[in-house]
Amino acid sequence: STPQETRIGSSKVSSSEAEGEFLAAPLLRSDSQDTNSSSGNNMMEVTTGNPNDDGPVYSSGPSEGPMKMIAHRLLQTKTVADVLPGSFQVILTSGKMSGMVFVGASLAFLGIWFPIYLFSRLVGEKGIYALTVGTIFMVGRSIIRLLAFPGSTNRVSSEMEKEFSKYSVRMINASAISIMDLAQAIASAGTTQSGTQSYTAYEIPAMWKRAKSYRDRVLAVYMEVLQYIYDESSDQASSPIMSDTTKYGNNKLSGDIGDLSGLTLEARADGKQLLEHLNRVISDMDRLQEQAGSMLDQSSGKTQMPSSSVRIIANSLVVVANDLKDFVESLRPSAPGGVDASEGDEANLSVDAVRRRFEEQNTSVLDSITSGAASILSMLDPPLHTSIFGFDVQRGCMLARYKGAKQMWVKRPSGGMIDVIQIPSTHHSPPSQKNPQAVMYCNPNAGLIEVATGMSLAGGNVMQEEEGVVNDNCWTDFYTEAGYDIYLFNYAGFGRSCGSGYCGVGRRGGEEPYMEGTYGRIKRIIHGTFFGFQPTPATLRADGLALGTHLVSECGVESLVIHGESIGGVAASGTARHLSETPFSKDKLSLLICDRTFCNLEAVAQRLVGGWSGYAVRGLAPFWSTDVAGDFLAADCRKVVATDSADAIIADPSSLKAGIAWWKELCRGKETTKGVGWMMDAPVQYRMADWENVAVNHSRYVQPGFTRATAPVWPSDKHISLEEAFHFAACTKRLGKLASIEKKRQSMINLVEYGTTECVVPVFLIWKGLACCDGLCGSALGMTVKGGFDCTVSWLCSLLTFGGQTVVEGMEHRQQIPFGESDLKKLGEALTSDFDCRPPGFEKQESDSVVHPKPIPEVLDDIKKIIEDNPDDETLGRLEEEVSFIVGTLEYIVARLSSPSVVEQSWKNRHLGSGQAMVGSFMNLHCGHNNPFSAGERSRLRDILTQARGQQK
Repeated sequence: STPQETRIGSSKVSSSEAEGEFLAAPLLRSDSQDTNSSSGNNMMEVTTGNPNDDGPVYSSGPSEGPMKMIAHRLLQTKTVADVLPGSFQVILTSGKMSGMVFVGASLAFLGIWFPIYLFSRLVGEKGIYALTVGTIFMVGRSIIRLLAFPGSTNRVSSEMEKEFSKYSVRMINASAISIMDLAQAIASAGTTQSGTQSYTAYEIPAMWKRAKSYRDRVLAVYMEVLQYIYDESSDQASSPIMSDTTKYGNNKLSGDIGDLSGLTLEARADGKQLLEHLNRVISDMDRLQEQAGSMLDQSSGKTQMPSSSVRIIANSLVVVANDLKDFVESLRPSAPGGVDASEGDEANLSVDAVRRRFEEQNTSVLDSITSGAASILSMLDPPLHTSIFGFDVQRGCMLARYKGAKQMWVKRPSGGMIDVIQIPSTHHSPPSQKNPQAVMYCNPNAGLIEVATGMSLAGGNVMQEEEGVVNDNCWTDFYTEAGYDIYLFNYAGFGRSCGSGYCGVGRRGGEEPYMEGTYGRIKRIIHGTFFGFQPTPATLRADGLALGTHLVSECGVESLVIHGESIGGVAASGTARHLSETPFSKDKLSLLICDRTFCNLEAVAQRLVGGWSGYAVRGLAPFWSTDVAGDFLAADCRKVVATDSADAIIADPSSLKAGIAWWKELCRGKETTKGVGWMMDAPVQYRMADWENVAVNHSRYVQPGFTRATAPVWPSDKHISLEEAFHFAACTKRLGKLASIEKKRQSMINLVEYGTTECVVPVFLIWKGLACCDGLCGSALGMTVKGGFDCTVSWLCSLLTFGGQTVVEGMEHRQQIPFGESDLKKLGEALTSDFDCRPPGFEKQESDSVVHPKPIPEVLDDIKKIIEDNPDDETLGRLEEEVSFIVGTLEYIVARLSSPSVVEQSWKNRHLGSGQAMVGSFMNLHCGHNNPFSAGERSRLRDILTQARGQQK
């Protein structure tokens, strides 16, 4: 089609949409006014019909005079406005929009500047500087606290409550559907009505079994929890068979599970209505079971047809179950704001369309600002939960699934209360007496007791004997199955647990009525910001110590196991240290388990964010002490350190294992473990040699007095030095760098000449074996070399400190000695095969992409053979010093870990020898940071618990 033409003065605008392109015309109108008196040859045209052009293309016919030529050139020059997004072009080309934006920006500037100006007149210049620094400090500290303790924030708890709400609606809905199917089957049994599904009497017992399970495990749980909260527990009669359970086989609730004070009035009213619906459904099911028990259970041995009274009950059950289903659907949490349908039309991005959309949605900027302010206010002043399925109901559902479980409060010495849940073991005999064995579990940073056992109603042990299901995927089930009572608790500031804030101001959640309005919001924000309690590493230790002391002094616990996961290691190690220093509780402390935790928080931040973050944490929180390594080593008790070298959250060099190994091997004589695990720069001579790609002895920047490091020799060198460790790291990195270069060069040659990329260069073969060298602690050497010099040093220290336990484990496997029956005298001498951690038949599992870590003796033999077969290789000649030092260090490792003294010490550590000199029994995990232990890892932990129990007796 021919583009339409619109004439403006003597200028012609050619466009497919004249009205849309008119917005771009004002740029030309000042020039076009002079052309009215000129000849028709001087015409300027703006063409936008070419779809390949980025913008308007300016062209002109014959022109006269230099000024017109200059103006023509200027109009053809692109400006910043031409490349701005469409919304900005609207602002620039529309006088109305430009004025509005200017006025809005001016008002915003005045709104920010004027209060600051007035405040500066009151406090002065120095006061403004002090306020600015203090604000930066407080904001930075708040960010660190949010990252370190996310479980104390409203965002995490709200997400948990929202997920539980969705799960509850789904489960109650499924229960109602199952009950409706059963009731319809009974009502239609033996009848042939057209248009409806007919069931036979043979199908009813199976449907009843499923519906009864839903009634007892889902509907009855919610009903009993709501009755307990609303203080309507008269209907919770005990089972005639088991006095510790209710009529429907659930645990009888005990303790303070909540009063719904954190919910809105509408949510509380929904809870009342839900309770009424549940009562009606369960009442009809009870009547149905009473009237048609033999038919439902097939207890008579023959098929029975429902009577008329049973059919009436079934029809009534269909109605009340359907009412329950419809009501629960109304409780389903609403999804986030829906997507506007107009947002899908992204093709029309013309200036006119953008201007029109901008004018039609002129409140979108204000809405965005309001939404952002609301999100900040929700952090400062958390709103009430809008669903009945909050933490109170969730807490009650959790207690209903475990026999004898109860809630209790423990007082903090410095003020405040700790919310504790006790879940007893069902294998303790006799059950009437207190169990002397207990586990105190310290949550990770985002953990809360309400979700410690998961949200599923299918777990627990109330029906374990009947259903025969044993679930040990969560720590609660694992420890109760092992015969331990487990105590779960929230740190102060998490959930309902509270501490004493500034000036002694502190209260438990729900003690003060929620005040609506602006005044109430301001009051809560001021209290939470300036007077409210905030968790710190010190309060975590204090909470753990308060509960641990309460257990051994008030609850009759004689064998206490303290298990801390992730940041829970701060509370666990600190508690174990203080309990082991007290004569009364020292003998009652059975075992300390630090599970996938760190040596200090700064080291974790450096590996996750960057080297600067460790100093930022130290500067913004100068009084925080997260030295888990120091507390762990100082704890005079049996202890376990469990680490996954492939942990995605806590990097291996910042793990507790690495911190202990670094201090034991390189910081001998130092009393403090402060700073271990931090990122450390290699000495300057190694960094410069790496930059020059030469050996450290050949670097131009090495000082004349530098002495070449020699490999350590056993038994002359009981430990390695920091210089030797960094020299080993530098040698391995240079070897790997040259091997990579030679591989690329040789691969290109082989590809051209032989059509293959296989590389058999000696230096590459040496590095290929060295990169797969097993560190006996979970990681191979090649992976750590990529992390830098300090990562290789950490790998070497961990190998020398904890690798001996892996060798002892190999000795026990070779002689088929069970873990609990191991005897040091039966071990004998260590062999080279004891360094091999590969599973039987590993050769069939390996391929070009899957290779098991190789034992150190095998790597040594391969390196020596390659050197012997290639005496004249030029590249090996250049690496003679590095290869010699690496071989010497690996020989030192083998000799040291095989020596009788180290084997004895490693055996004591592996089998829970106590004392501050012990580094603990090492567990090499492969489950990741947040996943449960594998079956083999759980089996190993059971053996450790059994041995700790036997040693304490």
